[in-house]
Amino acid sequence: MHGVKKAAVPEREQQRGSATRSISLSPRGFERVRRPADLLLAIFALGVVGLVLTLVRALPIGSTELASDVSGWLGHIPRWLSVSAASIVSLGCLAFVVVSSSVFIRRAARGVLNACVAAAVAAGCSVAVSIVWHIERGSVTDAVLHGKNSTSFVIDTAFIAYLVAIDLVRRSRWARWCVLAGASLLLAGLADDEVTPFALVVAFFAGLFFGWGLRWLLGAESVQPSTNELVRRLGEHQLFIHDLRPIDRRRRSDLTGVLIDGSAVDVRMANRDTRGAGLARRLWAHARLRPIVAGHVALSSRAQLEQVALSSYLATGAGVLSPSVLLLNELAPEMLVLVMGKPPGEPLRASGGLESAKYLFAALRALHDSGIAHRDLRAENLLVAEASAGFSSLDAALPGAGELVRRLDVTQLLTTLGGVVGPTVSVEALRSAYVPEDEAAIAATLQPIALAPWGFTAMREARGCLAEVRLAMVGPDASAPIARLERFRWRTVISAIALTVAAFLLVGQISQVDLLGALRRTNFGWFALALAGSALTYFAAAQNLAAFVPARLSPIRGFFVQLSSAFVGVAMPPTVGHVAVNARYLHRQRVDEGAVAAAIALSQIVNVVSTVILLVVFGFLTGTGVSRFKIAPSTDLLLGLAAIAVVAAVLMLIPRTRTIISHRVLPRLKGVWPRLLESLTKPLRLLWGIGANLLLTFGYLLAFLASLFALGSHPAILPAAVVYLAGNAVGSAAPTPGGLGAVEAVLTAGLTAIGIPAHEAIPAVLVFRVATFWLPIPAGWLAFVLLQRSGTL
Repeated sequence: MHGVKKAAVPEREQQRGSATRSISLSPRGFERVRRPADLLLAIFALGVVGLVLTLVRALPIGSTELASDVSGWLGHIPRWLSVSAASIVSLGCLAFVVVSSSVFIRRAARGVLNACVAAAVAAGCSVAVSIVWHIERGSVTDAVLHGKNSTSFVIDTAFIAYLVAIDLVRRSRWARWCVLAGASLLLAGLADDEVTPFALVVAFFAGLFFGWGLRWLLGAESVQPSTNELVRRLGEHQLFIHDLRPIDRRRRSDLTGVLIDGSAVDVRMANRDTRGAGLARRLWAHARLRPIVAGHVALSSRAQLEQVALSSYLATGAGVLSPSVLLLNELAPEMLVLVMGKPPGEPLRASGGLESAKYLFAALRALHDSGIAHRDLRAENLLVAEASAGFSSLDAALPGAGELVRRLDVTQLLTTLGGVVGPTVSVEALRSAYVPEDEAAIAATLQPIALAPWGFTAMREARGCLAEVRLAMVGPDASAPIARLERFRWRTVISAIALTVAAFLLVGQISQVDLLGALRRTNFGWFALALAGSALTYFAAAQNLAAFVPARLSPIRGFFVQLSSAFVGVAMPPTVGHVAVNARYLHRQRVDEGAVAAAIALSQIVNVVSTVILLVVFGFLTGTGVSRFKIAPSTDLLLGLAAIAVVAAVLMLIPRTRTIISHRVLPRLKGVWPRLLESLTKPLRLLWGIGANLLLTFGYLLAFLASLFALGSHPAILPAAVVYLAGNAVGSAAPTPGGLGAVEAVLTAGLTAIGIPAHEAIPAVLVFRVATFWLPIPAGWLAFVLLQRSGTL
């Protein structure tokens, strides 16, 4: 597989001598490296520590009781036995530190230095944190330290940090003793009642955090062989390389060199130094993009090399000009080496014109026919040779790629060539050399997110070129479809986070309300009733829709469809998401378009009208009307509506606007209007819809009142109902997902207006929104996925 031709013995000996002479001129290996895996593991350990401490603070009574119970169980151990065991283990661990440091101080001085620094920093931070906990005198002190000045907690954290930083677990002769010493020290402190189970977990993961974090920060001794040693080992496999040097100082595992025959090669290694490299970026791309776009996530550097080797082997077999695999072998324990020959050719230039573009699209077609997607078609990865073209790198290639990923390749190559030879030439080369089967599908992927592997800067700079290529391909038609490549949009995430923070933290800060303290006192029986009321609303919404549909709908399936709208509504205003889900559901149930529009319109009209009527009726039944709750439109609102009316009038003066309305909007309205009148002439269905909407309102009122009772507040029912209806009306009109911000503000203001103290009103609104908005989101996501798989949505 290495691809080196056989030669006579004298010639081979001459090659060995030449390689040996090159060894003396080769640079030395690298002695210190920051391993990406150390940073990722440190972040994980810190997350576990934060999670444990958060649980202790959120559940102070339960955590303290658990720590006390464990101490009570261990109290049956004789005191003399536990003290003796703790003393012996402490002395043994101290001896272990001294012996291991003495043994490795000469041959692994960097590891010993890292371990000592990590232990010192861990001990110092543990002491500082213990002092802070004692000053707070909160639940953490009782649940973690039993209110004591525990030296075992500090020693345990420092010792674990030492073991991790010196990396003795990787040495077979020391691994067993490391595990035994660490476990004995932690359990001895627990048996001696110096630490609690929470302290044991915190000390262990905090020690891991300091060990991995300091080892990454200070740098560990590289396991990569020196350049001389690597050349010698490659020579044993008949690959005699000289002038071996790193390609980039930041990527020390990637080297380039020259074979005896003068051909250039790349040498790439996967070992502990490279483990975890780029993993965070790939996981983020997988979370940001749809799985079919993000592709396979290679979790280790070894898997990355294997993927590159497979792609290169398949591409070479298909006759594509690309790097060829000369060697893929494990030259040392935990070290995989890949040697690839560089293909001949010159970088892409603007002078190549149409012919070069055609050669590149022909090479891309051959690559796709062999089942490979390149996924990184920037100009520096393209080669042009005499009467052919290809790729200088396949580092991001994906074997066995799907059709959408291949279309993204076409988008990237169109963009690259569009910036070099022009959009028109690029599109002409696509049509003549690649011969796409569906140009509309390719045009749908002409969007900046298709260039995600290039980075944000390249995506931003290529927007203009993408627009020009799209214009050259589909013309000025702005209605061409756009493929969805993202899982979520940034504006959705930012708006949800910002409005949630503004609704609770800011209001809580202004009113000086202890939200967490109030939530700890929540009655979970009433909270369960609030969840039941929330579930009732989705059943009622399904019946409200079914009342106006001529077809028979399943109530169970309808319940889950409405539940899925809780998830879809996060990305858009609540009414819009609800309407979109219902429209797709009814289309899947083979309901014609006119009946779908009429049913959705009637269900929304009945919802709005009944809400307003109930609001007015309840307001007058309380004897106060609705003005007390400040629902009447203000001057600013009237001015805003007037401005919207003026803008609408100006738009109607534009001929194109009138054309769109007359050709697209009015025909749809004319088709819906007869169905709307037909539905209104059926009183039983109208009563069915009104009853379902009243049940919907009753479910929300039940959840709202149960949330108030869960916090110990007992308001009058009718005024509380008026407050809820006001918040519902405002939330339906708010442009934010789920009415975030607007609903919370109206409900809080309304409750304080009817006499509910702020320290009860704000937590009650929070509990209500958790039961009716936040908790249904994950359940809605699960329902949405299942309904999509079953073909319902």
